[in-house]
Amino acid sequence: MAVGALFLAINLGWLDSGLRQVVFSWPMVFVVFAIIALATRSYWTALFWTALGTFFLLPRIAAVYPEALPGIDGNFASNYWPVLLILLGIGVILYILFGKKRFFWTKMYSADSSDYAWSSSNIEGTNGAYHRDVMFGGHSDIFLEPVFRGGNIDILFGGVELDLRKTTLPEGDTYLNIDVLFGGVVLNVPEDWVVVSKADALFGGVENKHTQATNADRSRRLVVKTEALFGGCQIR
Repeated sequence: MAVGALFLAINLGWLDSGLRQVVFSWPMVFVVFAIIALATRSYWTALFWTALGTFFLLPRIAAVYPEALPGIDGNFASNYWPVLLILLGIGVILYILFGKKRFFWTKMYSADSSDYAWSSSNIEGTNGAYHRDVMFGGHSDIFLEPVFRGGNIDILFGGVELDLRKTTLPEGDTYLNIDVLFGGVVLNVPEDWVVVSKADALFGGVENKHTQATNADRSRRLVVKTEALFGGCQIR
């Protein structure tokens, strides 16, 4: 609808015909990605695509309206592409400081030595909940409580492998929230579990390799909610 309206407005002279080479150009793909990200409330992702689209659209706008953007010419992208690296770095810093969970900011001064190397453990005595904060290291855990009631995994430059094959789910939905910045999570779950994956990832993603048995109890579900920047989660 929007594309059709723009074509019509340009053809009828309501908009400057020079806008055709701006609006209908390949950098507008980034703008579309930004709109999709906003629709799903992925604000960090929307900011990234908006910055990328603006960067490549500026020379095209300057070609149509040179008086509006003096100093920007056809060599703008080739000369100023390092600005994208600077913006990416700023985005990572802002995510660290103002992200939904700032575990890494508080743990930077309180982390013990186990956070800086891989360790393996059996998890018991947690009242059914699993919580793991990792910075510059990793953990390989086997959850041995009889019932798994969800939890949180927060990672900064590290990884977690969690084995849930020796526990069960309560009735209803059980939520496992995963936040990853430069790292990854591997989940091993039983075949008779129903697993629902919800992901918001930039330069990463979630890979669901879980093979669900035909006799799975659909009254019990594990909902994995992942937010990842340069990282992700694998479910198997």
